Amino acid sequence: MIKWITTAVVFTIFYGKEVVISNLRVAKDVLSPHPHLKPGIVGIPVGDYSDRQVWILASLLTMTPGTISIEVDETKRVLYLHTLYTEPSADELRAQIKRDYERPVRILF
Repeated sequence: MIKWITTAVVFTIFYGKEVVISNLRVAKDVLSPHPHLKPGIVGIPVGDYSDRQVWILASLLTMTPGTISIEVDETKRVLYLHTLYTEPSADELRAQIKRDYERPVRILF
């Protein structure tokens, strides 16, 4: 129970900061005469996530400005995400999502 509460508090703080930073980044690019947008579609492997965990992950990523979940390929177990920022690379984005979201989503949901 302590692990769950600790994870919930830490993830809530992280996610709140992530939403604020993403809002500022998107606002800056929208208002800039030379935006740094590199839009693209990235596949995020969701392998052994439960359906509920995939839904939570997709919802969390969609609520972060600059990203929107498009579809989950049930056969390949891939979540397709449209993002305004594919830099430095799609692999880096996948690694960031795995690093920042995988553990909390698995523990909390």
